[in-house]
Amino acid sequence: MMEKICTKMIGLWIIFLIAGFSGVAFAEEKSGPQVFELGEVVVTEKGEAVSQATTVTEVTEEDMKAWGAENVGEALDLIPGVDVQTGGKGQSHVSIRGFRQDDIKVLIDGVPAHEAYFRTLDLSAIPVDAISKITVTKGASSVLYGANTMGGVINIITKKGGEEPFTEFTSSFGDYGTQHYAFNHGAAKGKFNYWLTYGFQESDGFRLSSDFNEKSPRHGIGSDYNEDGGKRDLSNYRKHALNAKLGYEPDVDTKIYLSFDYHNNERGCPTEFGRYWSFSKWDQWHLNLVGEKKVNDLVTVKARAFYVDHEDSLEDVSWDANHTTEKKWFEKSRYDDYSVGGELQTYLDFGKWSFLKLGFNYIRDNHKQEDYFDEDCLGVINGWDTPGWQPEEKYEADTYTFALEDEIKATDRLSFVLGLSYDYYDPKKAHDQPVPDSTDTVNPQGGVVFKLTDDTTLHASIGKKTRFPHLIELYSEHAGGNPNLKEQKALAYETGAEHYFTSSLKGWISYFYNDIDDLIARVKIGKDRVHVNIGEARIQGIESGLDYQVSDNLWLGANYTYLATKNKDADRELEGCPRHKFNFDVRYLFPFGLTANLQASYTHRQFEYDDRANETRKYPDFFLLNAKLVQKLGSRFGVDSEAFVSLRNMTDKNYDEGQPMPGRNFLVGLTFRR
Repeated sequence: MMEKICTKMIGLWIIFLIAGFSGVAFAEEKSGPQVFELGEVVVTEKGEAVSQATTVTEVTEEDMKAWGAENVGEALDLIPGVDVQTGGKGQSHVSIRGFRQDDIKVLIDGVPAHEAYFRTLDLSAIPVDAISKITVTKGASSVLYGANTMGGVINIITKKGGEEPFTEFTSSFGDYGTQHYAFNHGAAKGKFNYWLTYGFQESDGFRLSSDFNEKSPRHGIGSDYNEDGGKRDLSNYRKHALNAKLGYEPDVDTKIYLSFDYHNNERGCPTEFGRYWSFSKWDQWHLNLVGEKKVNDLVTVKARAFYVDHEDSLEDVSWDANHTTEKKWFEKSRYDDYSVGGELQTYLDFGKWSFLKLGFNYIRDNHKQEDYFDEDCLGVINGWDTPGWQPEEKYEADTYTFALEDEIKATDRLSFVLGLSYDYYDPKKAHDQPVPDSTDTVNPQGGVVFKLTDDTTLHASIGKKTRFPHLIELYSEHAGGNPNLKEQKALAYETGAEHYFTSSLKGWISYFYNDIDDLIARVKIGKDRVHVNIGEARIQGIESGLDYQVSDNLWLGANYTYLATKNKDADRELEGCPRHKFNFDVRYLFPFGLTANLQASYTHRQFEYDDRANETRKYPDFFLLNAKLVQKLGSRFGVDSEAFVSLRNMTDKNYDEGQPMPGRNFLVGLTFRR
């Protein structure tokens, strides 16, 4: 395997040497890719109170490279308060401060990026190649983000071209036929600029840890997962990604951008319950038109229109009786979803004292679904319908938000943020079921930021948040839909402090508390599992961290999250919420151009509830160690190059985050840029 990888690397190096001799033109790395500012939703250029009143964490491009992150899921796992797990159809989902991903709003350049049915996004399907940064907002996030932000907001912001041309090509290889390629290019031409990213990732799968126990009652042979070790069943994938952007900036006060984001994924679904599925198709694309105009010193207007299309085809690929412990749910299932909408924001700058923002958001979510049953399917046995393709199901709903937010600077040291939103949810189509009534809520919030000294800043915030039911929760016959569901409601409280001990050592701490009513959960009633409002829940905890620039060559980072949750009705902790999580990050630059990056994390005390056995099970605690080494190779024929090796789960730990996770794995690669 290593010989094949080395051969590929040497071949790529020779190709680029030939390209240099033949005079292929690449632009210098003077001005690299820029952050796509119009991908932001909340404007902070007038002041920082709107982002300081609650906790906002940024993952930069430098962070993603240091961590060896290949996709958004891997890029988020070291953030305080954030936990990434794999479940369901083998998808990577994130929780923030105990809130599941369906309570979180995920955006790509300000565009809601989700399947309309589930309102979630598989974060492992989004590579980091085109991403300039990821902003994670927790607690009482800005009302300008619109509805359904109870657990927070993740905004994935892509790159745009800089003043000078930039070209970059990266290739990497690992075991089981793993190969990743990424091409980036961008530039400006007069008043226009453009950006293009293409990425391709392919693998036959990943290896389970050498500690994996094939006799394990949870994951081994005869269990729901029926794993025998070695390569994880159906962990193969093939991914294509394209990000294209065209911008027009005729003057300093006017910006108009059209962007296109496309993801194509074919992959296996290593899921549980003895079912073996595969996505023969998984396509999602976003079209985003956004513009901003500063009319005068008082008024700035920003508008966005978007369209998101999602199609997938899921097939049952159980290949023998030993791989099926229950009847199949379906033979084939097809989803055809789209979301269309836009936003309009007006900023009124009243000078030193007030920065007022008015916002309107609209989104229509539409879902179409077809299922094919054969005689072996569970649906037919239960009498859902006759074998063959079932009638197409159609669901649809509209969501509106009217928002008002004011950032008030009372003194040089004291700032306030006041916000109010009116959210309206209007179901439109429900297949053959009665369409539920529309519902609306009013959500106020406020925050304060006090600069105690030049080195110490205090903040506090409180806000009401609402999460409307998703289409699957309202309508799905197969997943226990309930058209009588009420919206979830929560009060989010936070207080914290940030302090610079020295110019190179920063520490911070935040305490948060969330009181949740009408929590939506899927519970077992009789023989069926149904979505219901289970009542009250509580989430509270502490986040803290230190960043220390020890020297020009050494940087240290550490953070810790304490999380205490409770489902008050069931008198137990919420599922998949680690009580303690520690993250460590070390980066060192050697004089000869080698950068060594080391990350460690420890996860302690989390539970899952098995309603079939009516028992609560504790996940094993685990410690993970990752590393990435990057060696600069210098510049030749105008092309800069570097070699890298990325190692994940270095100790080959067998651990469980909803499913059996990869053992030790690696990527080795080369990057060329100019």
